[in-house]
Amino acid sequence: MRASKVLAITLAILFLSPAIALAGAAKTTITLWYPAGDITAGAAHFADKTLFADFEAKNNVKVEAVALDYDTMIQKIFAAAAGKNIADILFIDTSWLPGFLKEEMLEPVADAKAKAWLAAVSPEIKELSDYGKGRMWGYPQYGIDVYGLTWNKDHFKEAGLDPEKPPKTWAEFREYAKKLTKRDAQGNITRVGYAIRHVGHPHGVVHKHFWAIYGAGAQLIDDPNALRGGKSMINTPGGKAALQLVLDMLDVDKSTSLNFPDPRAAFLKGIASMQISETVSIKARQPKEAPDLKWGMALPPVPKAGDKSVTLLGAWLYSVPKQAKNKAMAWKAIEWINSAEKDYELCKKYDASPRYKVNWDKEPFKSDAYDQGLKQLYPYGKKLPINLGLNGIMDAMGGAIQKVWHHEASVDAALADAERLANKAIADAAK
Repeated sequence: MRASKVLAITLAILFLSPAIALAGAAKTTITLWYPAGDITAGAAHFADKTLFADFEAKNNVKVEAVALDYDTMIQKIFAAAAGKNIADILFIDTSWLPGFLKEEMLEPVADAKAKAWLAAVSPEIKELSDYGKGRMWGYPQYGIDVYGLTWNKDHFKEAGLDPEKPPKTWAEFREYAKKLTKRDAQGNITRVGYAIRHVGHPHGVVHKHFWAIYGAGAQLIDDPNALRGGKSMINTPGGKAALQLVLDMLDVDKSTSLNFPDPRAAFLKGIASMQISETVSIKARQPKEAPDLKWGMALPPVPKAGDKSVTLLGAWLYSVPKQAKNKAMAWKAIEWINSAEKDYELCKKYDASPRYKVNWDKEPFKSDAYDQGLKQLYPYGKKLPINLGLNGIMDAMGGAIQKVWHHEASVDAALADAERLANKAIADAAK
């Protein structure tokens, strides 16, 4: 009897010891930095304290999500890397990636993991993920950014425009914007026909005008797939036409203004009739901020009939810096949240577009009108170049746009200076 008790107690201790050890072990904390505010709809999900709850419970870990200001986030990341005090996971704009690669700050995704991902995801996600020969530096988040023209259908009706027919060419775009603009008795604009992004981080300014730059035939760099070398193609007739388009809307048509907020906010507040940005932001914010808004979504207009529309395909990326203190656990967390199962679960929960091909064939995505609308836009999307000098190119182009629209420089002078700075960034990165 005594022997039986001893055996029972011994077995109980053996079974309980792993749980006791786990409970007594110090909980690891991994940090994740992401942009604060409404710069991307997906970033808001990190405020959900349950986002990583299952992963945390199973791995005795805490994922601490820290919001950073978007306009200064890239500088803070560089500073943190210099001070060897960087986060374990970085949720970054893909336009920042080449700058980080230039400084050799990021860990690549393991080859086998990358190969499996690229085989499983849809074409636009593959395009955003592959940085040449299957090399990946992180995982694009669900609900990727495709930039589209959105318009207020009630405003269109009010102006005598067909609410189901957006402008297709730049000439139509200008005419629509003039008809949609409203003024008070003193002639002050109270509603713009088209809202523009003209302040803040220069990368964001370029993002919002990419459709016109590339639609007119200009390019940030001649070879978008080259890591090093090449030359800028922004000081061209197309580049000049793209900047002149909005300048004319400001000064000639007076259908837009520098006195209005971010275009998405202006659109949702009803003080802008059209805007071009990440459609996912409008989709995510509209139910709460503008529940009565009836809006449409289409490709941005083209310079003239017969031209092919071009739009920006972008994403925010989960990546792991080389200096991460908890590198193995960081990768584990990233792979967990980017699994096919979590992709389906979170996209369904947050009403976002999935990445895995298998999930596009499931409901609600298979029948959702917005998701199917995205699939019409995706084939026209281009990702940003992968050149290691991209940060400098974007800074130069974004600065030129702001100078022109703020009447600080002519189109010719601003683009000539921007091209010089962009080519210097390309040359410096190639050293």
